[in-house]
Order: sequence, then C-alpha cells, then structure tokens
Amino acid sequence: KQIIMRALRSLTSVVDAATPCLVKCASRSTPFPLSLPLAAGVLALPTAAPALTSDDVWYELNRPPVILSPFEITPIGYLLLGAYLAYVLWQIFAPVSEAEQQAEDNRLARATDAGRASVGFLKAAAEEEGARVTASGLVFNQLVEGTGASPTTKQMVQVHYEGKLADGTIFDSSYQRGEPVDFRLDQVIPGWTEGLQLMKEGGKARLTIPAELGYGPLGSRSIPGNSALQFEVELLSLQEDKKMFGLF
Repeated sequence: KQIIMRALRSLTSVVDAATPCLVKCASRSTPFPLSLPLAAGVLALPTAAPALTSDDVWYELNRPPVILSPFEITPIGYLLLGAYLAYVLWQIFAPVSEAEQQAEDNRLARATDAGRASVGFLKAAAEEEGARVTASGLVFNQLVEGTGASPTTKQMVQVHYEGKLADGTIFDSSYQRGEPVDFRLDQVIPGWTEGLQLMKEGGKARLTIPAELGYGPLGSRSIPGNSALQFEVELLSLQEDKKMFGLF
C-alpha cells in the first residue's frame, strides 16, 4: 500500500512540474506535440492524490472497469481504455521495421513469381484430355465418375484430397494425415464450392483453381499470393443438409 501511495505522490509531482509547460503550449498558435495529449490525460488524474488514503486506493483498484447500473466507467476503466487506444494507434501509425519491410518485399516477390507460373499451369491443365473450363476459370477434369448425387452448397461432404502448387509442391494432403475431412460446401474456397458441385458421390476429379477462386493476391501461410492451385479430390460421401441452431 505504501508503494502505491508513493507512486501516486510521484505522479502528482510530475504533473505539477509539467503544468507550466502545458499552459505555455496552450497559448501558442502551433499544434501541440504528439506527447501533449498523453500529458493532458495525466492531468485528468486527481491532483489531490497525496491526500488519498490507502483504503481509497484499494477501493478503486477493486472496482470493475465498467459498471452497468447506473452506467459508469471507473478510473481503472479509463486507464484500460486509454492503454488500448494507445496500442491501436501504435499498430496503425508505428514505423515499419526493416524486418517487416523485408518480409513484405519477399511476400510480393513470391506472389509475382507465383502469378507468372500460374498462367502456364492453368493452360496445361485445360489442355489435358477430358478437361473443361467453366465460366469462372475453374479447370475441371473428372477422373472417376461417381454414382451418387451431387452435393449442394449447404450440405456436409466427406472428402480425401491432395493439393499442390504450380511447381509441384504439395501444401496439404488428407492422404498424408491418414484420414478424410468433413466440411460444409459453402465454408471453403470458391473453387472447391464450384468444383465439388460438378462431382457425384463416389467420384474423383482434378480441380485446377485460379487464384481468384482460391486465396487471391494475399495467399496463406504455405501458399504464395496469386497462386493457382490443383487438387485431386475424392468425394466419399454426402450428408443431409444441417440446419444451424435449428433456424437456417
């Protein structure tokens, strides 16, 4: 408790020392420095802090940041709000570090290379026997015709698949994990949503997906931006449409 009281008294001394500077700055026609709004926030603290008792301090420290009835934001709440706003502003306006700039340059270079490679990748897939190109640019090639129904966008499907990039790098594979995957068809990339609706249960197909129907210019952790993707997909089974929370 004594440590807290000493800290409050020290803070008050700093505020008292800064007050003449703030008054002088207020008389100028030029804008305040960036640090002054923070100092102004400090001035909002009670200048009678040395007169506070330890019970007063602990009372404030143990109150919740926000009281709903009646609505009140406590001093601790204002402190947390100010800290959060300072953090957000720092994330937005902080200068880019050399490491961050290098990482961004590398990402853009990889995306440029992937975009160039994707052109030939899509063209080669479209020229394969049995391949057809849809209006969206998806290249669909049926390898094994299924005998069941085709899924709808609201259905759950179970699939085995392997995905690779234009250079042959396998970035994801349920075969390697040793188990198929279940998902609802409207919860995946657009190329999958469209391609699997062209399949029938029990079938297998090769989907070559342009970046616009995949992960776009940003990519993902293992996929560079602007990458065309190729998947071999087995549609193992369909499930009935599931209503979420009994409503949809």
